Amino acid sequence: MNNQVELVFDKTLTSLAGYDYGRSVYEQQVKGRIDLTKPFRLCFPGQIKGVASSFVQGFFEEIVIAIGLLNTEKNTAIVSDREGFAQMVMSKLQ
Repeated sequence: MNNQVELVFDKTLTSLAGYDYGRSVYEQQVKGRIDLTKPFRLCFPGQIKGVASSFVQGFFEEIVIAIGLLNTEKNTAIVSDREGFAQMVMSKLQ
């Protein structure tokens, strides 16, 4: 297990929003594919420019419940071609 997931979204999407959509993406693309107790990478495609708090909160809900907010922040590496994208996503976990 390389503890990395390459997230896939419809090519027409440039922004992600919605609590339920975030949960759905997590369940379909991430759940069971990474070890949450070790550092892991979530790779977002370059076309994604923005992420709403609602998406981030839905996407990370199970992770935060499983390992806590502090460990989520410590173990998660967000990968994107977009400058500042990782910081934007992680700031919305609060």
